[in-house]
Amino acid sequence: MNSLDLLPSFLTILSALAVVLGIMILTVYCIKRIMKKTGGHFNDGELIKIISTKYLGPKSKIMLLEVSGNLMVISLSNHQISLLTRIEDQEVFEQLRGMQQQEHNASSFSDQLALCKSRLLSLCSFAVKDNRGNA
Repeated sequence: MNSLDLLPSFLTILSALAVVLGIMILTVYCIKRIMKKTGGHFNDGELIKIISTKYLGPKSKIMLLEVSGNLMVISLSNHQISLLTRIEDQEVFEQLRGMQQQEHNASSFSDQLALCKSRLLSLCSFAVKDNRGNA
């Protein structure tokens, strides 16, 4: 086979790849814009805050909620919601609130992705400078 015969199929594959990557980049861009509009947080300023959720099965979970300053542990299943207990011990309440603050302060996935992107871009710009002969 001649290498000129492979060129049209190579260009077709390359253009298909460019279209798929373009759609992926556009999707990520749209999701980031939507998350910025909503703030990315669901419980800001609400009276009911979901502190933690533990899934037990396909349609059952246990949730730790803060409702108007009171902590409650509830179970949710496919057919009912049950109050398991109320946490009234102030020391436990403060420990749980501290754990929630630590989780909230942890950097999000988008922050980690932006950090990796900036590191990669700085490495790429360093490599371009080296190839040009600049130090």
